[in-house]
Amino acid sequence: MVPRTDRSAVLIARRQLTPGTYAVRFQLEGPFSAPRPGQFVMLAIEGSDLPFWRRAYSIAGFGEGIDGPWLELMIKIVGPGTAHWRTAPMESRARILGPLGRGFPVEEATGPIAMVAGGIGLPPLLHAMAELASLGISCDLYLGAATADELIEPESCARAVAETGGRFFACTDDGSAGEEGLVTEVLGRHLDSGEAYEAIWACGPNPMLRALARLSAKRGVPAWLSMEERMACGVGVCLGCIAPAPGGEHVRVCTEGPVLPAAAIDWEAL
Repeated sequence: MVPRTDRSAVLIARRQLTPGTYAVRFQLEGPFSAPRPGQFVMLAIEGSDLPFWRRAYSIAGFGEGIDGPWLELMIKIVGPGTAHWRTAPMESRARILGPLGRGFPVEEATGPIAMVAGGIGLPPLLHAMAELASLGISCDLYLGAATADELIEPESCARAVAETGGRFFACTDDGSAGEEGLVTEVLGRHLDSGEAYEAIWACGPNPMLRALARLSAKRGVPAWLSMEERMACGVGVCLGCIAPAPGGEHVRVCTEGPVLPAAAIDWEAL
């Protein structure tokens, strides 16, 4: 586990991704441990207690520039807290606690890997693809959305996965872009046609992850799934993000996850 810090940060860039999602980049003030793909941060507005709880966001990108470390987040607007950074002036200040949680098992990967992103589940997989590309490990990316308008930067995703030597597959529920069907159905069809993967790495809504856990068990392909649970503290204290595990146990998604082996969760009880 890399050490975490609570840093001041400055908003330095923003871009719209889809009608309901956007990306922000923060310049961190002071050292910040390089996060593992799949880890997350807790974000707050510096100098304000609104919203009361910090918001958890997976890290989409991280780097070191001449001005120090920076990180990029992707945010889906669901309320005032998630909408704030969409209109905040440049150089607005934040507090960022992290990196937090457990990420994808990059050190065990040899490839090829099937990356599966549903909606705003893309950020940790973008981070993972950049890491795999630097290691010469290939992956294919299956990016799912309800409609073409909700696909997040498909051209950039195609370029990112090409850096690993892999392929990009867009999937939409209504067939308005890419292959028609749920992203899990598209992956299943590709497996039926002979595609072979060392593992499945995924992030998205729980119904998607549940379907992937079933597919993993049926096909014998290990799956590592990044869960999207509501978090208040991010460090395992509040127990607000517990998820059911086999045998009647529970896991704290913020500390034992958010990336977990598919078999670590009782998906039927979730």
